[in-house]
Amino acid sequence: MEMELRLAPDHAARLLRVPLLAAAGKLRSQAVRIVWHDSPDAALAADGLTLAQERGIWRLERLVPDGLAWPPGAPAPIHAQATTLESLDHAMPLAVPAVAAFVGRRSGYAIETDEGAVTLWAWRGALRAVEHEHPACRLHLSGADAAVRTVALALAEALPLEVPRGTLAAEGLAAARASTLPARRLGAPAVPEGLDVAGSFAWVVGHLTDVILHFAPAATADNEGTEPVHQMRVAVRRLRSAISIFRHALDSPELAAAASDLKALGQRLGPTRDWDVFLGETAPQVAAAFPSEPRLTRMLRAAQRQRNVCHAALRDYLHGPAFRRLGIELAWLAGARSWCPITQEADVPVSLPDFAATLLDQRLRKLLTTGEEIEALDATGLHGLRLRAKRARYAAEIFGTLYPPRPHLRFVERLGTLQDRLGVMNDRATAAALLAQLGPKHTFAAGLVLGFIGAGTTKLRPKLMKAWERFRKTPGFWG
Repeated sequence: MEMELRLAPDHAARLLRVPLLAAAGKLRSQAVRIVWHDSPDAALAADGLTLAQERGIWRLERLVPDGLAWPPGAPAPIHAQATTLESLDHAMPLAVPAVAAFVGRRSGYAIETDEGAVTLWAWRGALRAVEHEHPACRLHLSGADAAVRTVALALAEALPLEVPRGTLAAEGLAAARASTLPARRLGAPAVPEGLDVAGSFAWVVGHLTDVILHFAPAATADNEGTEPVHQMRVAVRRLRSAISIFRHALDSPELAAAASDLKALGQRLGPTRDWDVFLGETAPQVAAAFPSEPRLTRMLRAAQRQRNVCHAALRDYLHGPAFRRLGIELAWLAGARSWCPITQEADVPVSLPDFAATLLDQRLRKLLTTGEEIEALDATGLHGLRLRAKRARYAAEIFGTLYPPRPHLRFVERLGTLQDRLGVMNDRATAAALLAQLGPKHTFAAGLVLGFIGAGTTKLRPKLMKAWERFRKTPGFWG
């Protein structure tokens, strides 16, 4: 397999001091100059493409995925290449001036591991545009799956090495245009047709890893609002659910390790998001209802301090080595296939439609069984029902493209409405847990908040029951 990793440029000089490379055999070193072109209106970039020129060869490369399997950290797919621009089998804009370039050197190393040989190419240089230049360093690893993982993780122990959020071309073009890197993927994953069970899981892992990595920088910033943390948390939940979905058919120690690390990330995102929701949505409503209550004001200041603590802990984690290693592990799971042979258990359907139908049946049955006595469920019971609804929805999102769109959209829409209603009903329990962290000195203000929320959630019971009945009568879209 091939994997490309980004090294913080100010640490590039340390690369050769890493014992793994100090003992490696040196390959040739050569100058590198890559120039990327596009039309003045960025027509190629709008199609997710860029035109590269290197050593007399023109290449049309992808900048972002177009629905095809392109795992995070894998080299960009090449659509076409030729010695002349006119020979490329692709319609070009009338003018394609140079926009950005990489100028530097490429040095090769041959590394031997117990799992096999790995070739590593270190690209060191600068990304240049008309008015901008900044250093860049990428490492390109190729070899057997297990060997690439071993080398990548060993280097990551010694250096701040990470899976890049975009290609070198995308980074250069973004710098030239003073824009942000385009997101490789966003939202919920939906497997394309034609994949087997293992391929579908790899595609889902790649998609959600892209989402997690895309939002990580904004989640650590102070001026990006609450949405990046929310989107990261949803992506982590979807990925943990996907692992649960596929794990009885695909399993390995590497998958178990990634699942454990995702849980650790979720444990930092969860409290941060809960405080964001409390202070951004719940608290303003309560403050508006009791504008002159000083004890409520003091309690909200304490809540803000607690929120700041959670954000600081999340920021430290996302800037640290554990998160970088998690990115590498997930990118490896998405790009390697040697780790995930289908189990041979008799009760595991091998075809993807059979696998999907069995799984969707199971999740729907558990949801309906849990909700049989919904009118009598207390807060804990409703929370359990909400978790079942989430798991059913995540599975429906993943496999929806295998079935006719109209019944799938109807099912997901009604399930989403039910999930939203249950989420609002859960707000009181979440708020109670958060307020308990503030201590007994804020008991009066906490009582105001919980009473306010309780009065609102009581009114929502009829809406919840309506959403449940509507969903309960909705047939499964998988037949």
